Amino acid sequence: MINSRRFWKISAALLLSAGGGAAGAMAVDGPAAPPSFTPSQVTQGRAGYGKSCGACHGASLEGGAGVGLMGAPFARSWGDGRHNLRDFYEVVSKQMPKNAPGSLTEDEYLAITAFILEKNGYAPAKDKLTAAKLDAVLGSTGSAATAPANASSAAAVIPAQYPQPSAKIEEASGTLPTDADLLNVRDSDWLTYNRNLAGDRFSPLKQIDVKNVDQLRVKCLLQLGELGSFESSPVAYNGRLYLTTAHKVTAVDGTNCAAVWSYTYVPVDPEHLPVNRGVALYRGKVFRGTTDGHLIALDAESGKVLWDVRVADGALGYEITGAPVAFDGKVFTGDAGADVGINGRVYAFDANTGALIWAFDMVPTGNQPGAETWGGGTLHGGGATWSSMAVDPVRKLLFVPTGNPAADFNDKLRPGVNLYTDSVVALSLDTGKLAWYVQQVPHDLHDWDTAAAPALFEQAGRRYMAVASKNGLLYVYDRDSHQTLSQSPFTTRENVDTPLSPDVPVHVCPGALGQYNGPAYSPQLKVLFLGAADRCNTIQSAEPHYVAGGVYFGGMFKIDPKDKQSGWVKAFDPASGRELWSVHEKDPILAAVTPTAGGLLLSGNSGGDFVAYDAKTGKRLYRFATGGPVAAGITTYAVAGKQYIAVPSGSSSRDSASANGSATLVIFGLP
Repeated sequence: MINSRRFWKISAALLLSAGGGAAGAMAVDGPAAPPSFTPSQVTQGRAGYGKSCGACHGASLEGGAGVGLMGAPFARSWGDGRHNLRDFYEVVSKQMPKNAPGSLTEDEYLAITAFILEKNGYAPAKDKLTAAKLDAVLGSTGSAATAPANASSAAAVIPAQYPQPSAKIEEASGTLPTDADLLNVRDSDWLTYNRNLAGDRFSPLKQIDVKNVDQLRVKCLLQLGELGSFESSPVAYNGRLYLTTAHKVTAVDGTNCAAVWSYTYVPVDPEHLPVNRGVALYRGKVFRGTTDGHLIALDAESGKVLWDVRVADGALGYEITGAPVAFDGKVFTGDAGADVGINGRVYAFDANTGALIWAFDMVPTGNQPGAETWGGGTLHGGGATWSSMAVDPVRKLLFVPTGNPAADFNDKLRPGVNLYTDSVVALSLDTGKLAWYVQQVPHDLHDWDTAAAPALFEQAGRRYMAVASKNGLLYVYDRDSHQTLSQSPFTTRENVDTPLSPDVPVHVCPGALGQYNGPAYSPQLKVLFLGAADRCNTIQSAEPHYVAGGVYFGGMFKIDPKDKQSGWVKAFDPASGRELWSVHEKDPILAAVTPTAGGLLLSGNSGGDFVAYDAKTGKRLYRFATGGPVAAGITTYAVAGKQYIAVPSGSSSRDSASANGSATLVIFGLP
């Protein structure tokens, strides 16, 4: 617990002496006053927190699907000299709860703010906390003007020293898998987020097939000891699985769920959105990003930290949520956090040392190609990358999906098509130079990221790329001509061209959340598969408000109630884009789809079901209730001639805050 008055004085002093990143510092006549709130507000706020916040941020504010709000996590995020109390209240009142932002009354938000302050050591007083008193905390106690509400917002950019190299570099105890292994993945392994460099998610295993899948049994399960988002796609190599939660990496025996080792990352900088989607495994190392913008390398045998690179500033909302890709001596990753006004970049680091090799700006400025597509707004332009990437090793290209421009729902500051947001960019593996790009949503106004990695494949001598956008369209491109071959709707699309308004809410489908897993391709059937969430948002635009690492949506959105949400699993002909079959599920499909040589398509839904379909017809062949939402990748692998299926269950993400279950790995096999 922190000393409230000392903490608040230090925060104010740091903000004012350093300018808080603002254009000019503000003079004060005396020490800053601590916030004032009443015991009755704390009592009201405790009840409101339990009802609207505890499922994400923890009953004791310890964190879970949302960040921790007490002690060191709170101090890191809000006591670093960048913020005043209004900044914190703006995030609470405009962005929370995640599944219904802005849905509480002003009194309720003020009471919850008071409760959080009290839990962090601030003492209640006789004066009630009101919206008019939020600025005075960091302002003058004399005659000088109080701090402006947005004092921390000006010119917050990545400091020149990022990325920072690791202070200590150690060698890995092993050397596998190699480039050769990644180029020719064994049938028994699953070596990347989407199995191989091309990201097609197809498994050649066929011991479990359409005839015997109904005999599947749970072989074992492992609870990973962390609540929150669980969206990792397990990597499998030589019978061992590697998977992540928001803060942990665990190596697991793929036959009995025994944890071989587990490593927990403790953030050193503020974290914005606690989520992680997996690892890269390469040359004896396990690579993962962190919630505060670091890239770390662990020894694949022991879990020991080999190096840690501070890629970007977590205090400004930067994080790394996607699974890195490692190949050709490099580790590729990118920034996430577009919704809080970052400027995304993609990076290549030396796999041995963590040294930066190159970086590519997703929001071009100055004389960079694409800068002409921005009429402004590039200080906080967006352009995140959220899930993973694909590689063409022959042409030595990295294919990167990119997120929305910021502010999400208000384009006032950014006229133009806003390259390279909502796109797939093809970059040189060696230099990071742009080879070509395709943009799925020019000048996005709905938070319709291209969040999922593309699937690269060949058919009848033609080289294709399939991309699923959050706008509800599946795109198929020719990778040689870069021509768009088809655009196929895969979920409900409603009011896609209706202008957003600050006065009248607009019901828009698809909504702003979901589709973090993309298409899969079966070379056996020559078919594309895709799972989808069918859920909409009611959106109302507003003036963008930037708080470093906080609100920048430029509006409010409300997710449709659960009884209005559902999901789809669909199959498409790649050559024509024609839908071949479709299955409607009662719950959204957030998980990836996995086709196998056994004629199966494996996936799961947010209702907690692991489902196996007949890949030819879509018929449901097997269903198992795992006990928690399935929102990750389904991995299948083999050990000693026996095929297994690994299902990550228990994801409680920001868009399903009431979901049950904790992060649990469930492994299936035949009797």
